[in-house]
Amino acid sequence: MGEIKKDYTGVIGFRYRSEIERASTDDIEKIREYSTCNCADGMKKMYTMDAGIKPVAPTHKICGPAVTVRISLGDNLMLHKALGLVKPGDILVVDAQGCTTFSACGGIMMLRMFKLGVQGIIVDGSVRDIEDIREIGMPVFARGVVAQGGGKAGPGECNFPIACGGVVVNPGDIILADDNGIVCIPKDCADQVIDGVEKKLAKEKNSYAEIEAGQLVKGDVDEILKKKGIC
Repeated sequence: MGEIKKDYTGVIGFRYRSEIERASTDDIEKIREYSTCNCADGMKKMYTMDAGIKPVAPTHKICGPAVTVRISLGDNLMLHKALGLVKPGDILVVDAQGCTTFSACGGIMMLRMFKLGVQGIIVDGSVRDIEDIREIGMPVFARGVVAQGGGKAGPGECNFPIACGGVVVNPGDIILADDNGIVCIPKDCADQVIDGVEKKLAKEKNSYAEIEAGQLVKGDVDEILKKKGIC
């Protein structure tokens, strides 16, 4: 059996990919026009992160390719490594296994991210230095804020598939985050999602027209009930 050629450096538990295929700029800019609600509808209510991950300070919409990081509990060694792999416009997505006891990163790391052109960071865990986060102004989404930091020993991985908020995120997928939440658009499905969003928006346009015309109760409710045997 032939040896499989590796496209990464290191071994499982301590490995990273330096190069990833990012979603196209055109797809990212089109997705940016929508809200996370629009995209959740366009993906048939799939790929929406759970409500536990929220903005930790007033923020704005971000949309860009994911650089993925998995860290062990109380350790952020590979998140530091990820800072050497990001490109301007990227969004860091961190699988901290939902741990809220330790901070995955704080103000100094976030300032480095901001200076590197990172749009924002999504953490399935906690962060710290809320005062610095507000001052830096980079969007930060996390499960919570905690004072306790961690170590730098590993293990961890960069640019491999991770779980974040109950969703699988692959390197290069499109992350869209706003005040409603966070969605992940698989990079090879962006055109399908855009088509789904546009169809849903067309239906919503009809609903607004009905309201303007004075129809304030959804017109097909009785028809739906009838199909369920309720007259």
